[in-house]
Amino acid sequence: MHALPFSEQEYADRLERIRRTMAVQELDALLVTGPENITYLTGYTTPGYHIFQCVIVPIDGPLTFVVRNTERTNVPALAWIAESIPIGVANLSDPAPILLSALRDRIPSAKRIGFDTASLFVPPRVYLALEAELGDRLVAAPGIVEDARRLKSPGEIALIERATKLAEEGILAGLGVFGSTTTDSQVASAVLSRIAELGGEYTGSPAYIVPGVSSLISHTTHAQRVVADDEPLRLEVCASIHRYHGVLTRTVTRREPTAELLRYFEISAAAGEAMRAAARPGATIGEVDRAGRSLVEAEVPAEYWPNRGGYSMGIAYPPGLGEGDVLDIRAGDERPIEVGMVFHILPTLRVPGLAAVGCTDTFAVEADETRFLSTLPRRVLTADDANIR
Repeated sequence: MHALPFSEQEYADRLERIRRTMAVQELDALLVTGPENITYLTGYTTPGYHIFQCVIVPIDGPLTFVVRNTERTNVPALAWIAESIPIGVANLSDPAPILLSALRDRIPSAKRIGFDTASLFVPPRVYLALEAELGDRLVAAPGIVEDARRLKSPGEIALIERATKLAEEGILAGLGVFGSTTTDSQVASAVLSRIAELGGEYTGSPAYIVPGVSSLISHTTHAQRVVADDEPLRLEVCASIHRYHGVLTRTVTRREPTAELLRYFEISAAAGEAMRAAARPGATIGEVDRAGRSLVEAEVPAEYWPNRGGYSMGIAYPPGLGEGDVLDIRAGDERPIEVGMVFHILPTLRVPGLAAVGCTDTFAVEADETRFLSTLPRRVLTADDANIR
């Protein structure tokens, strides 16, 4: 069983927040199936979420895990968690009978059972079986746990900051070999091994370590590409601790950066700084996006920055890194910035014929300031910066 990264009281407080929302929506129970949401509520974690799993959260009384038989050893020993119900080998491809039996046994009188209709982790046959048996008792209730995850506790921010520092160390390790290596994969090897050495765990998304114009291909990763001496190298690196992630991007070169590369990087860095400065409690998410995007669009074509402004950071499992289902930074979003929000901002410029040039960072909105969790210089880095600290 995994050690819990937070106190039992913090998990109890999270559960109480969820139950307050359930009460407002008049739910007798909530079915939680997303791995990030299950981790948030209970501390349970496994990479085996490709097999169906569900936590039954009644409005009061103990929680019930319905999980693969081999995953029961991962269920935390918290006082408010009942004995787990195993999905045996015979039901791995059709867990619906096990879940329905658990519902009959554990919450027989529940009249309104909330179900996250936005979840990515419910096979259609499970949903159809729930709908057939529960009928009107099955109530659409998306986003309840995600809404609670919007605002991070000081302990959560501390974990994200630690993960961000590991990502920094990975970038510095990559710089340390950049001057003597040939391919992007060799740099990636140094980056990833350093993060693992320092205690980083598997991440929700791979590192994007790609040279020159190849980096213009969205979500491409290292692939034994030879890095020419005059090519910039994109280093977007993430790290994870207890499933909490931090991430940042720097563009690096072997030689002194060209004036063209410097110009685009400085635009990216300035946009990120403008977004951080705008992300004050009371401002809107759309205003944060506009703070960076207006600066970029005054200098380069809008299509150079085609993606969203950023996304919430916190708990993640493959195949995703951020908490886009929790919060995104995008144009026109009128939701307010609040203390406890943490974002990875993404002013990466896709410059035709050159590279994806970016200075991206993770920042936290705190009571006194909104601060970058990385202390790595926000400039084009060279191999000489490997020993920057």
